[in-house]
Amino acid sequence: MEKNDDILKLLLEEDEKSFNLREFINKLLHHWYWFVLTIAIGVGAAFLYNKYTPPIYEVTSKLLVKDKNDGGVSLGGMFDRFPMRSSVNLANHIGILTSYNLNSEVIQQLGWYVSWYRKMPLGNFDLYGREPFHVTFDPNDSNLENVPVFIVPVDTTSYIAKVDASIYLGGQPFDIQFETKGKYGEKFENNYFSFTINKSIDVGGEADFFVFNNLDNLTRRYVGSVSVSSVDEEANLLSVNISGNNPKREIDFINTLSEVYRNYSLRERNQISVNTINFIDQQLNAVVDTLKTTSDQFTNYRSSNRVYDLSQKAEIIMQKLNELDKRRSMAEMQLSYYEDLKTYMADGEKMKNITFPSVVGITDTGLNNLVLKLSELYGRKESLSYSLQAKNPTLVVVDRELEYTRKSLQENLNNLVFNTQRELDALNRQIYQVNSQLSDVPKTEQDLVNIKRMVDLNNDLYNYLLEKRAEAQITKASNLPEIEVLDPAQFATVTQIGPRTTINLAMGLMFGIFLPLFVIVMVDYFDDTIHSKEHLQELTTVPVVAEIIRSKFKESIPVIKYTRSVIAESFRKLRTNINYLQKGDNRNIIAVHSSVPGEGKTFVSANLASVMALNNKKVVLIGADMRKPTLHQYFNLKNDIGISTYLIGHNRLDEIIKPSGVENLDVLLCGLIPPNPADLLASDEFVALLNELKTRYDYIVIDNSPFSLVTDAAIVSKIAGVNLFVARQGYTHKKMIELLNYNIQQYDMHRVGIILNDINPKKYGSYATSYSSYVQNSLKSGSGYFDDNTKVKNGELV
Repeated sequence: MEKNDDILKLLLEEDEKSFNLREFINKLLHHWYWFVLTIAIGVGAAFLYNKYTPPIYEVTSKLLVKDKNDGGVSLGGMFDRFPMRSSVNLANHIGILTSYNLNSEVIQQLGWYVSWYRKMPLGNFDLYGREPFHVTFDPNDSNLENVPVFIVPVDTTSYIAKVDASIYLGGQPFDIQFETKGKYGEKFENNYFSFTINKSIDVGGEADFFVFNNLDNLTRRYVGSVSVSSVDEEANLLSVNISGNNPKREIDFINTLSEVYRNYSLRERNQISVNTINFIDQQLNAVVDTLKTTSDQFTNYRSSNRVYDLSQKAEIIMQKLNELDKRRSMAEMQLSYYEDLKTYMADGEKMKNITFPSVVGITDTGLNNLVLKLSELYGRKESLSYSLQAKNPTLVVVDRELEYTRKSLQENLNNLVFNTQRELDALNRQIYQVNSQLSDVPKTEQDLVNIKRMVDLNNDLYNYLLEKRAEAQITKASNLPEIEVLDPAQFATVTQIGPRTTINLAMGLMFGIFLPLFVIVMVDYFDDTIHSKEHLQELTTVPVVAEIIRSKFKESIPVIKYTRSVIAESFRKLRTNINYLQKGDNRNIIAVHSSVPGEGKTFVSANLASVMALNNKKVVLIGADMRKPTLHQYFNLKNDIGISTYLIGHNRLDEIIKPSGVENLDVLLCGLIPPNPADLLASDEFVALLNELKTRYDYIVIDNSPFSLVTDAAIVSKIAGVNLFVARQGYTHKKMIELLNYNIQQYDMHRVGIILNDINPKKYGSYATSYSSYVQNSLKSGSGYFDDNTKVKNGELV
C-alpha cells in the first residue's frame, strides 16, 4: 500500500513538473494585450462580415405524392384490374425533381436569360424582382455570357455601359474594356453585346450591373442547390428546399419546379390512355372504310338479286360464322400485338408508346403485370439517368431488373404466340367446316351470307373499338397529377439562414482567444530556454542563490548610484546568500562563470563586487576573461596592462591594480589578450597572485571565461572557493544546464551556486512575480523599502 502511495506521489510530482498551471496563467496574463487585440480584430471582422455579406434565405415547399392508383374514376373496365403504375416510390420522385432536364425546363419557363446584381464589399446582391432596368435582346444576336455590364444613368434619356473583365475565348485569355454611352429604348451594339435598355421604376446606381446567363451553367447550379428529401418514412411527403440571396427568386423557382413536375407527372399518367386512343383511332380508320365498303356491297347485292331474307338454315350458318369470325379476328389482333411487343420490349422509347394488352382483349394476368413492370422500369431508369451516372449502383440494379423482366416477358410471349397460333388454326378449321355447309344453300344466299358476315364482323369490331376509346378518354379525363402542393413556397415560410450573426461573432471571439493562445503554447513548446527558478530546480540540484531583476537603468553598475533600487536589493540578497557557500581556505575567492557569452557574467561580477565594497569590505575584481574582455568598459578604464602582462613579468602587481572609482573596490583587468590564456591561468604565478591578493582584500571576485567554450574557466574553478554560474532568463538553453551538471561532476566542483539573471517577472511568471508585485506596490505606495528614483551623488542621497 505504501509502495502504491509512493508511486502515485511520484506521478503527481512528475505532472507538476511537466506543467505549471500558475506559471502558464502568468504567461497568458503577461500577453493580455495580444488577446485584446485579436479579440477586437476577430469580433470586428465578424461584425463587418455580418453587415456587408448578402443575406442567405432558405425557401421550402412541401409536396404530397399520391398513390398512382388514386386520383382516377373507377371504371370497372380494362384499367381496374391492371393498374397503370405501382405504389409510390419516393426515390424516383426525388431523382426526377433534381434532374437536369426538369430544372432546365423550369429555367427556360422562367426566362432567366438576364440577371441583375448590385456590387457589395463581400458579395453581389441579387436584384431579382427589383431590376433597375429592363434588358431586351434578339435571341439570334450574340452576347457574351457571364460578363458584368455596369449601367450608370447619365440623365433621363441616356446611360453609360461599362465593362472591365477578363474572359477566355477559344481557350485564350482575353481582356474586354469599354465605356460607351447609350440611350434608353435604343439598341446598344458593339463587338461583344447587342441589347436594349429600358428604364424601370427603380433607379440604378454605379454599382448595378447585369449579366447574360449561360442557361446550362445556371441549370447545373440549381440542380446542385435544390434539396429534396422525404419528410417522414411513414408518409408520402417531400420537402423541397433551396437557399439563395434573393427569396423572391427562390420562391419563383420552387413554385415553378412544382408546377412543371405536376404537368410532367400528369403526362406520364395519361401516356397509356393517349397511346390507347391513338391505337384505337388508327384501327377505327381502317374499320370505318371496310365497314362502309361492305355495307354498300351488302345493300347493292340485295337490291340487284332481290334477296332480302335468308332461309332458316342459312341464318343458322351465318350466326355460327359470325361468332367464329369474331374469335378469329380477336386472335389475329392478339397475335399481331404479341409480335409487336416482342419487337418493342428491348426499346424504352417504343415501350412508352405500347398499347395496354387489355385493349386487344388480352386478359392474361401475367402478361399484363410484366408489361406494366417493364414500362415502369424503363420510366424509372429514365428518371434516374437524369441525375445519376451510368455505373451508379441504383441504375445497375434497375438494369438487372430490366434484363430479368425482359427474359420473363419473352418466355411468356413465346407461350402465348404458340397457344394463339394453335387457337387460330382451330378456328380456321371450324370456319372451313361451317362454310362447307353452305353448299346446300342456294348460291344467292351463299353470297349474301358471306357479305353479311363481313358487315357484321366490321360492325362489331367498330362498336368494340368505340367502347374502348370511350373508356380510355374517360380514364384520361379522370386522371389527376401524382403531385399535390400542400405548402407552396411563400414569403411567410422564408427563413434567413445566413450570415449566422451569433455564430460568426462567437467564432470571431474564439479566434481572438485561441490564436494568441495557440501562438503562446507553440512558442512555449518550442522554447528551450530557462524562464524561472523552478525550471532550474527541475534540471539541477545546484542551488539558485539569487534572482537578479532586469535593470531598467542605463548605467552598467546601477547598484552604485541606485542603492535603494530593486536590482540593488537583488545583489544584496546574492551577497548574503554567498555566505552560506563560503568554506575553506579560498572561501573569499568567488569565481563568476557562464555557459555561453551573453548571459551577463561580467554584469553580475561588477555589481556583486560593488555591492560587497559598499558593505565596507575591501574587494578586488579580476578580469580573467582574457579572450573577449569587457570588464574595462564597465569602469571606463584602459585595458593596456593587467594580469596577462603581470603573469609574464612585464608589470608589477601595484602597477596593474587600478582604482574603480568605488570606495573599497579595486580592479585588475586582463590586459592585452595573450596567445595562451589557459597556460597563464594554470601557472604558479597566477596562484601566487591570488594568495597575495588574499592578504590585501576581504573578497576576490573573478570574472571568468564562458565555461562551455574554453578550459580557462575550469582552471579557475579549481582555485576558487565559491563558483557561481550565471543563467539568463529566456536566453540560457536547458541543454546548457545539463552541460553544467556534467562539468560540475567532471571537475569535482564544490560550493557551487546558480544566479538567474535578467528576470522580467511580468513576462514569464515565477516566484519573482509575487516578489516584483510587492516591490512595485512598495514603490507606488512610498512605503520606503524601495525607491528606484533615489540615487547616490557625491556620497549623498538625492
